[in-house]
Amino acid sequence: MTAPSGAAAKELTFHASLGGGARLGHSTALTLSGGVDPELTPLVSLRILTPAGIDLATSGLGIASCHRPADEIAAVMIPPASPTPCPQDSVMGTGSANAALLVEPRVGGAATLTLHSADTVGDKPGLVVIADTYNPVRFHLVYQGYLYVPPAQFGVGVAILVPQIPTLPFGVPIALTHFRLNIGDPDILYDKRVHGRTVRYRPRSVTLPRHCPRGGLRFRLIARFADGARRQADAVVACPRR
Repeated sequence: MTAPSGAAAKELTFHASLGGGARLGHSTALTLSGGVDPELTPLVSLRILTPAGIDLATSGLGIASCHRPADEIAAVMIPPASPTPCPQDSVMGTGSANAALLVEPRVGGAATLTLHSADTVGDKPGLVVIADTYNPVRFHLVYQGYLYVPPAQFGVGVAILVPQIPTLPFGVPIALTHFRLNIGDPDILYDKRVHGRTVRYRPRSVTLPRHCPRGGLRFRLIARFADGARRQADAVVACPRR
C-alpha cells in the first residue's frame, strides 16, 4: 500500500511486503519495490526507512564484507569481463531493476540486483549494490550505500547512492524507473564450519518488532534528484500475528 497522492503518486511509488508466515518478534524476508517517473531528472540517491523495531544490523545477514576498490565505485560501470567477486556470506538481498536511456525514442534497460554488506562508509556500516545488466548491453554497475540512524519513528535507514555513470556507452543519462529488492531472500545460503565440515545454512533474516503500532508497519522511500528535488512515498504493511 502506498501513500503519495495527486501528482506525487505518479512521480514516485513504493510498496512493501513481508515474507509468507511472518510473525511479530520473528525473522522474515522483506520485499521492497518502487517506481520513478522517467520524466524526472535522474536520481542521485534512494533512502529506505524501516519501521521502528526493525534493524538490519541485528539480523544474521551480511556476516562477511564485500570490498570494492574506490576506482570501481567511481567508475560505476565496469566491463562484464571484470571480476566482481564478493563473499557469499556478504549477500543480504537480491532483486531486479529497470531503467530508461534518456534518448528519443526511449530505450529500456534491465538488470538483476545483489545487495551486499560492505566496507564502512565513514563511521557507518557500508553496503554495495551490484547491478548486472542484461539488456540492452551486459555490464556490471557498482553502487555504494550505507546504513544510518533515521528519525526516531523509524528503525534503520538504508541509503543507496546513484551517481550518473561517468562514461556511458550511449552518451546519454540513465534514469532508474523501477526496482524490486528482497532483503533476506529465502534462497540466500551461507557456509559455516561444523565439526570440521562445511555446512550450508539459511541466515536469520529481518526480525520484526514484538509489538506493532496502531495503523501498521510504516516504511518510507525518499528519492533525491540531480536538480535538487526530493520526493517521498510511504508504504504501510498490515500487522502480522504474533
